[in-house]
Amino acid sequence: MTPALDTAVTRLYAAFADRPRPVTMAYCDHCVSAEEVAALLRVPPRALTADQLRRYATKCVSTWGDVDDLRRLLPRLLELLATGELDDPVLPESLLGTVGPHLAAWPAGQRQAVEAYLRAWWAATLSAYPGRWEATTVLAAVGAAGLDVRPFLVAWAADGGAAAARHLADHLVDPLPRAERPWVAAVRAWRAGPEPARMLEDVLLTTTDPAVAAQVSAAYELLG
Repeated sequence: MTPALDTAVTRLYAAFADRPRPVTMAYCDHCVSAEEVAALLRVPPRALTADQLRRYATKCVSTWGDVDDLRRLLPRLLELLATGELDDPVLPESLLGTVGPHLAAWPAGQRQAVEAYLRAWWAATLSAYPGRWEATTVLAAVGAAGLDVRPFLVAWAADGGAAAARHLADHLVDPLPRAERPWVAAVRAWRAGPEPARMLEDVLLTTTDPAVAAQVSAAYELLG
């Protein structure tokens, strides 16, 4: 993780530290075992592994635990997303989509910690290519959490680095989801504007790496 992302994760743990360890967790015994539940009750959140949390992350609130359980485990879940140990490409959007409907009702410190984490995760994603996550995956998670993705797009355009441009090249190759969710509409409008072309042009003018030039040039032709 980058130093900023590490700081954001530390802030998450501090913001959610008041969540007590429950004695029991509700669960569907047709799809979750008692042993899996017992591990989440027994082990402190910071010590839980990706293997112990992988199935919970896909079933939380719906068939395993409630919103209070999610709040207790959320810092560790988001940390494991940031490190790539929870690596299911569907998980970021689904997990943050579970958080999103409840986020506005949480204390300000918790809301702000989640938002700061998402900003730091986005910056970390753009800073390295290839990275643990594709830019579109992180944007989908931000949108699913109920945040406005437009400031994240502004940050993308302002980055100026080759890694951010290569993420953009990949993003332009992949079609956006058909569902007109707010984040999708915002990204589609941004893609139709001048910033993506400018980002690619800037890197084409400065890079000396043939691989970068070829990738960015192909994406630029798609815009044309």
